[in-house]
Amino acid sequence: MFFFSGCFPSFTSIMQESIRVNPSMVTKLRATFLKLASALDLPLLRINQANSPDLLSVSQFYSGELVTYVRKVLQIIPESMFTSLAKIIKLQIHAIMEVPTRLDKDKLKDYAQLGARYEVAKLTHAISIFTEGILMMKTTLVGIIKVDPKQLLEDGIRKELVRRVAYALHKGLIFNPKAKTSELMPKLKEMAATMDGFYRSFEYIQDYVSIYGLKIWQEEVSRIINYNVEQECNSFLRTKVGTLL
Repeated sequence: MFFFSGCFPSFTSIMQESIRVNPSMVTKLRATFLKLASALDLPLLRINQANSPDLLSVSQFYSGELVTYVRKVLQIIPESMFTSLAKIIKLQIHAIMEVPTRLDKDKLKDYAQLGARYEVAKLTHAISIFTEGILMMKTTLVGIIKVDPKQLLEDGIRKELVRRVAYALHKGLIFNPKAKTSELMPKLKEMAATMDGFYRSFEYIQDYVSIYGLKIWQEEVSRIINYNVEQECNSFLRTKVGTLL
């Protein structure tokens, strides 16, 4: 396992930076991952020659480690996507006004906000380029495990979404015990605006990244809330409730 625990982590940041600058680099890294997979043949050679029943379990272990490393390298794509998404959220909350269903012609220019909308379009294009990069990788057999780039992208997006939403909730829902009750509503309204920004932005980009954005949003937000409810319950229960995350 020296490849993953010793030598290759030093190249991880280099590969991730290459992907961040040029998302199409993923297609070239596919060859690197396949080379790594072929390197797994050596430790399995003797096991195979001995007709050992452990061949399958050892193959699964090494292949699993390699897939974990591939996920680690490619996680830079969801991270970069969410960096751009954070800027979209900021624009959606603070800059862009929601267009009402009925609008007077003389107010059309006020709601156009061409500069802000151009910035959103530019950030959306950047996100779609990252998505295109990973989807160009095509289905790859890593050892004995088949890696589907679309599933890899969705898993990465789910992981990053959970991390960012959980952090936003944690940061936004910390209250000072000595604070006045009048401070509660402003904090909750601010939290609601943040969550609404996440929701609207995720809804906005779902067509550009070929995912069911709202389905993922509902599943992961429900999971975060259920997990935290379980953690609160565990402090009062003798038999602990199993964790979801």
